[in-house]
Amino acid sequence: MSTVLVVDDSEALRTATRRMLEQSSLSLRVLEAADGAEALPIALSGQVAIVVSDIVMPRLDGIQLVRGIRAHRDWDSLPVILVTSQAEDDTRNVSFEAGANDYLTRPFDAEDLLGRIKVQLRLRSLHDELKRADERHRRLGTHDELTGLANRRHLLDLTRRELSRSRRHKLAMSVGVLELDDVRTVEQRVSHLAGDAIISDLATILTRNLRTADILARMGPHKFGVLLPHTDGAQGRAAGERLRAAVASYTFPGSVRAELSVSVGVATYPTGALETVDELLNAAEASLDKARGRGGNRVEAWSPGEGEESWAKATRVPAVAPATPADEPSDT
Repeated sequence: MSTVLVVDDSEALRTATRRMLEQSSLSLRVLEAADGAEALPIALSGQVAIVVSDIVMPRLDGIQLVRGIRAHRDWDSLPVILVTSQAEDDTRNVSFEAGANDYLTRPFDAEDLLGRIKVQLRLRSLHDELKRADERHRRLGTHDELTGLANRRHLLDLTRRELSRSRRHKLAMSVGVLELDDVRTVEQRVSHLAGDAIISDLATILTRNLRTADILARMGPHKFGVLLPHTDGAQGRAAGERLRAAVASYTFPGSVRAELSVSVGVATYPTGALETVDELLNAAEASLDKARGRGGNRVEAWSPGEGEESWAKATRVPAVAPATPADEPSDT
């Protein structure tokens, strides 16, 4: 049921309009206000689907009411039909310039009023559908659809910003990369839907064991990344261990049960030659490889003593495309 706000300083005209609306087949609920000042908070309450208002009223007239509604961004799509006995073009032009959606001149019949209301409600419905679709599209550009976590691209952007702040204020920060162990066995034992459920559960477990300021992202089918602001090497390793232990102690549903575990690689700024996002993430990936190579279900942290061979392994493949000058974006 849609709610119509009828605004008119004439009680007789409000009553006549109410009867037109309530006797229609549109299933409309009607609210009334005697002028714009009384109507404005009702219009902005979120309960109203459309406003039908007279123009000439005391205190706050119809034109001012429309401007008051349009001044609030959240209600810029609320349809407003202005009603007047004045047929002058200037009044009509001012009404549309103020933001009115339609203009109705008295006398009018129920069919005319209801037809205009139908059109405006339909247009608003289409507007809301497009807005929701746009929001979904924009969110998919920065978030993973399955888990709702940040995606790889968004994590990289946030890591660049955090690295810039850490460098400017001489603060430590860490990044972690973790991956589900024995992925091939898991894929062989569960269905695709069950696999999705495992990843969703895994995202929930990891999120619960992070601070509010930490950022968790899905970087691949079974791989996650985490940004740990204001976190030194010891704290980064402890955070990785907390995540590893949380997964190891969780009983997953289905046939895999508690057999699942993750390996974690951690890298910290400032540590040795790690100065860029590429170097930090590649060092964390190299540490992850070491953890997996040592049997999995463990945490490894990058250190300057890893040796030339490990460093070459960490830096041979860029983690991201070459950054623009925004490798140090402003944090403002």
